[in-house]
Amino acid sequence: MEELNSNLIPGPQVEMLVDVPQRILRGLPHEVTLQQSAVDESRIGVWATRSIQKGRRYGPFSGEKKKRAQVKSSVYMWEVYFPQYGWMCIDATDPNKGNWLRYVNWARSSDEQNLFPLEINRGIYYKVFKPIEPGQE
Repeated sequence: MEELNSNLIPGPQVEMLVDVPQRILRGLPHEVTLQQSAVDESRIGVWATRSIQKGRRYGPFSGEKKKRAQVKSSVYMWEVYFPQYGWMCIDATDPNKGNWLRYVNWARSSDEQNLFPLEINRGIYYKVFKPIEPGQE
């Protein structure tokens, strides 16, 4: 029998809908839902259930404020400059610390992109720049 290598790096953890905190599900706007992502099948994505018009803004993105060196993954975070602290990350890696915006995934191409991030008063918001139809992530 071959010995297992304990130095193997585990594969990506798959996010499951059953693991999404109830407070996040309760905080979803009525026009979106969470489902497995088409962008990255190991992640959950935000999907439109109704048409969302250009100009709609969501936010702010929430999470723990940390220094860059304290962040273990850049997947669920934004970096923002705070005059009293310098550059800080808003880290939503822990779903219990973030909100539903942590599940917004990056588009694979400019054709897929339908949101863009805005920084307003040190908060990160997402703004719809082209209509999003039901069934689109």
